Amino acid sequence: MVEQRSWWRLVPLLALAAACGGGSGQGDAVATTIPFDTGTVRIVTASDTVSLLAEIATSDAQHEVGLMERFALDPNSGMIFVYPEPQPETDAFWMYRTRIPLDIAFVDSAGRIATILSMAPCESPNPEWCEEYAPGVRYQAALEVNRGFFASHGIEVGDAVLLDRPGAGAAH
Repeated sequence: MVEQRSWWRLVPLLALAAACGGGSGQGDAVATTIPFDTGTVRIVTASDTVSLLAEIATSDAQHEVGLMERFALDPNSGMIFVYPEPQPETDAFWMYRTRIPLDIAFVDSAGRIATILSMAPCESPNPEWCEEYAPGVRYQAALEVNRGFFASHGIEVGDAVLLDRPGAGAAH
């Protein structure tokens, strides 16, 4: 059994990048050809621990594609974007070519949820017309889930986010 550790110790952090979106113009092929590792994200609240299966986005390409061109996300699944260093509070996510209404939790360098936002799909063919979702806080990871997931599980700002990535080895 892999020992449970904090996300920032287990995930190899590879690159800075933008988030969901990216305008590569390659349609569905882009979303299906980028491989993602998966892991279990545990969110520790004041009264419970909620687990979900998450795809892990660490590379520039993964950050750009995110959940683009997907029409469904399993109820207890999500995607976690991990960065090698804290991102500025103005580094926004967008929903260009993302078809699923999502909630996003921005996680600080201590592994705590710093803010939660709801994001609507962008129907525009022009990425410049898509709304940007800036967290207003520095963050080192961002967890996207189906809209309503956080509220229905009592997940709030200040809760801890942990990522167990099988095969990552022990962190010291």
